[in-house]
Amino acid sequence: MTLELIPITQLALPIPTPMSDRAWQQAQAYRTIESRWNSYLNQIASQSIATDLAADFPQIQISLDSDTWQFVNGSVLELNGKRLVLLPSKAIDRSELVIPQEWVDIPAWAGDYFLGIQIDPDTEMLHCWGYTTHQMMKSKARYDARDRTYHLDAHHLIADVSGLSVVQQLNPNEVTQTAIAPLNIVAVTQAENLLQRLATVPNPRLEIPFELWGALVSDRHWRQRLVALRQSQTSPQTDLTTRLGGWLQNAVSTGWQAVEDFLGEDAELGLAFRQTTTPTSTIRRVKALQLPEAGVSLLLLVSVAPAADERLGIEIQLRSIDNTEILPANLTLTLLASDNEVIKSVVTRDRDNAIQLPRFRLNSGTEFQIQVQLDATTVNESFLV
Repeated sequence: MTLELIPITQLALPIPTPMSDRAWQQAQAYRTIESRWNSYLNQIASQSIATDLAADFPQIQISLDSDTWQFVNGSVLELNGKRLVLLPSKAIDRSELVIPQEWVDIPAWAGDYFLGIQIDPDTEMLHCWGYTTHQMMKSKARYDARDRTYHLDAHHLIADVSGLSVVQQLNPNEVTQTAIAPLNIVAVTQAENLLQRLATVPNPRLEIPFELWGALVSDRHWRQRLVALRQSQTSPQTDLTTRLGGWLQNAVSTGWQAVEDFLGEDAELGLAFRQTTTPTSTIRRVKALQLPEAGVSLLLLVSVAPAADERLGIEIQLRSIDNTEILPANLTLTLLASDNEVIKSVVTRDRDNAIQLPRFRLNSGTEFQIQVQLDATTVNESFLV
């Protein structure tokens, strides 16, 4: 059987190398290959499409709950009260658009429009190849219960993506969604039991009936708990403590990179610790941190150097991955002792693009933690001198 593919539309966007590099670095915060690709592809898609549509939709907003990429592909742009679900893929097969059921049948997630996107990381190009409405998809798509996806033949897609703005101008009240059945709220005891069950299975979205899964994953609290449980179950015997003393012997710590390798031409930004003198033996490393439920990506920069008293001098800084962005208000960077006692804490002020703990020195063998907190989201990093 020969499949007739629709042609790539005129909307083909180049992917700037710095954007691609940043997206891939941020994706390393995820534990599985699938979730890393979900993160990379959706960051590229949402940033590129939002920029391209900004002229037609001045109030466009990127709506990212990036912890969903642990389970399902897709991201959302808000267009004048309508939800455009982006579905990026590396696959070159454009015979049908595949839509995860979560974006169709969860009332709080359901899209008004669905846009198929093909991303080629090698050539650094993004192609939009067609879109449809929720109403069209529900009436024409084939549902596959095996992986809970809807499949819409490409011939039902509108190839000209610019039609989105035309429709919004000519018919802003267009009915785009068909009726969606509400999902019941999961009781606390049942939710806790389900989380324990889903913490260790390979594919949690297929483990329980969709009505239960949809209600659970669409609740931010339960979704955050599930992400944390699955992360703690992944390689439970792995010691994630960063050994700073090894940095002086060029020992590589998982997840950390040299500032120059990570930031490239922007490396000097990572060197801007608030010190007047810098020992030549200083080692600087950087790690991307994700605060998924807050939709924030950050850089944690650590500088270590041997001190005259044989202790290790340490500096800790937190900044946005894009150095032109201002850090969120009330973002906290905290130094904790091994018993979780707070030693020092700093909080972002108005228009801070970086915050830093005062330089401190520790003896060999000392353990400590760095905590990054924004609202209800907390990320901890453990260190051993």
